[in-house]
Amino acid sequence: MSAEYILETRALTREFSGFVAVQSVDLRVREGSVHGLIGPNGAGKTTMFNMLTKFLLPSSGTILYKGGDITGERPARVARRGLVRSFQISSTFPHMTVLENVRIALQRKMGGSFQFWRSERALDHLRDKAMQILASVELSDHAQLNAVELPYGRKRALELATTLALEPELMLLDEPTQGMAHEDVSRVVALIKKFAQGRTVLMVEHNLSVVEDLCDTITVLQRGEVLAEGSYEEVSNNPQVLEAYVGVADD
Repeated sequence: MSAEYILETRALTREFSGFVAVQSVDLRVREGSVHGLIGPNGAGKTTMFNMLTKFLLPSSGTILYKGGDITGERPARVARRGLVRSFQISSTFPHMTVLENVRIALQRKMGGSFQFWRSERALDHLRDKAMQILASVELSDHAQLNAVELPYGRKRALELATTLALEPELMLLDEPTQGMAHEDVSRVVALIKKFAQGRTVLMVEHNLSVVEDLCDTITVLQRGEVLAEGSYEEVSNNPQVLEAYVGVADD
């Protein structure tokens, strides 16, 4: 693998009882880039994400991260390497405060247990770092609210904060703007742009205006295979992509 690519898959395949969800996908994510993974419903995007973060084992093929084979590794081991995922559905602890959610992620990064039994004072050394992260996602004023009380867009910002607390080198974002109002979409896009500085981002996203705004390279999947790859301009003008998305064939 070239040193310029932080993540690579070779002939990655996943079958479910005879149904091939992902078929021989070769994917290369350039270090320091924002790479979009798009495609119609059922294209295999979530299956790809689940294999990359080890929630699913591939039926065949290889996953390389920073040149090392991680195909058979467990999710926690992959996360400790710096490959960290956020989920399509908000995965914060709803009945803990915003601050506590970030602090738990910081404790996890330290390599110990969550230490729920320890006093607040014993964990004060993590508070300043947690507040810095909350400030970076514009949640400082909400630090003492329970996560369940946050509006939807702010919950997604909190999820980004907990992802950042794990100090990822490669962030995998699964539909980060799904279900958001326009104002929240703009806020999250601005946050992703800020966090992408010095990091690599691989994201699944249905909102093509978000993809256009954020992504350096886009891979289009259809029926589990790579249909096209390139810049937004290149893939948006590809007749096969147009046909896959809107049924418009090239004359």
